[in-house]
Amino acid sequence: MSSIDILIMLGVFISIIIWGGQSLWIYLDARMRRDRFAILWALLAMCSMPITLIVYIIVTRSTEIRCKSCGAVVEKGTEICTNCGKTLGKHCNGCGGFMEDDWNYCPKCKAKY
Repeated sequence: MSSIDILIMLGVFISIIIWGGQSLWIYLDARMRRDRFAILWALLAMCSMPITLIVYIIVTRSTEIRCKSCGAVVEKGTEICTNCGKTLGKHCNGCGGFMEDDWNYCPKCKAKY
């Protein structure tokens, strides 16, 4: 067996490890997040290696924020941290709607905070 054959076999082995590891990681992460499509994400990851991982991270991370007090991950739009109980935003003076801390205008009534 030549050194080229060994390098090819090593490359194939590493690709299989990365392919399986990506699918397993996506499945376990989706299960931890209680995503009802965890198995579908894993199956999709088996079909296309880097693209599924990128799409999965963009889709699942766009609906969450981190608590500024304790660093816990919470759903976007949640008023209090489910870990420490700290308020994650503020309430509009005009309509009382929930606003995130970095917003200057209320999205419901357009009032300036």
